[in-house]
Amino acid sequence: MNLLFPIFNYFPYGGLQCDMLRIAEAAVKRGHSVTVATMEWRSPDKPPEGVTVELFPRRGMTNHGRAAAFARDVRHFAAGKKFDFIFGFNRMPGLDFYFAADNCFAKSAERHSDLVLTLVPRYRTFLRFEREIFAPESKTHVFYLTWQQRRDFQQVYGTPAERFTLLPPGISADRRRPPEAEAAAIRERKRAELGIRSDQILLLEVGSSFYTKGVDRMLWALSKLPKPVAVKTRLFVAGRDKNKNFPTLASELGLAGKVVFAGGRSDVPELLLAADLLVHPARNEAAGAVLIEALAAGTPVLCTANCGFANYVHESGGAVFTGSFEEKAFLALFEKILTTPGKLDAMRQAAIAYGEKADFYRRADAVIDVLEEAEHEANR
Repeated sequence: MNLLFPIFNYFPYGGLQCDMLRIAEAAVKRGHSVTVATMEWRSPDKPPEGVTVELFPRRGMTNHGRAAAFARDVRHFAAGKKFDFIFGFNRMPGLDFYFAADNCFAKSAERHSDLVLTLVPRYRTFLRFEREIFAPESKTHVFYLTWQQRRDFQQVYGTPAERFTLLPPGISADRRRPPEAEAAAIRERKRAELGIRSDQILLLEVGSSFYTKGVDRMLWALSKLPKPVAVKTRLFVAGRDKNKNFPTLASELGLAGKVVFAGGRSDVPELLLAADLLVHPARNEAAGAVLIEALAAGTPVLCTANCGFANYVHESGGAVFTGSFEEKAFLALFEKILTTPGKLDAMRQAAIAYGEKADFYRRADAVIDVLEEAEHEANR
């Protein structure tokens, strides 16, 4: 097959971007060719062998304007080529397949009036793009990650069930926890590198868009811990965000020296082994690949229930904050984990056992299976 993968931008630490690249690599491994169409390829590494990158100009003054221009450019580009399928990783018209990494935009926009949704260009554009994919008359096949996504899309658009395929969690096999002696050595080395003593508690939060991921929630909770546990607890934030308010907030909350904003990192697997707890109190998270990466590494997780993969956290013996977010209730759960004797160690042992038996690694191959079946049906 000759496949076109449109994606607005690529950078090496984004969950969607990592999924796209793993699927592209799986396609090439199985003898197919892949062209990635994007407005930005921000990576120190060259594209994998067999993957061609086609760069398009960033045209427009706003995000929705650039998205619309990119969609037009992709459509014109594809018209002059012989692609078997156009497989999009962002909402846009003209897709044969769509990877639904985000929650339903129309559902999240319900808090606004119909007038706002009609008149504001941003909403109008992205609602139109979403409707192009999910309307009953559309032909786009949708790969989705959690049952909540499918429920919301079908409630809003009435999309036929046969146009959905549920994907398993999909992370690189190198995220699997190494043998115990090796894992212990990596943990000790990385903690020493970070300046974390053996008697200290290392919390890790990973992801871009700090507000969406709930970094401010974590900072507040950390600042309210009782002194005996607060003095030995550190938070390491790995990810990029243009908003400079979060380091300022950490200082205002008296957390200087207790929180590190480390930017995008290539050593997340080692950080997970070094951490005592992955924290992810997200406001909105369609899936949450980092939750699966943590469990594969045997790192316990604390997350909010609106993370699509929260069910895996619950099954692993981790902590899931349910219901509407309330700071004091979240603090109580967080504090209980850190202050109950043996609690963190028990969660860690449960996460290790869960990660050993779980299969988190077949998403990319599952996608290619569906594409190959579609090609077979088209050629019958």
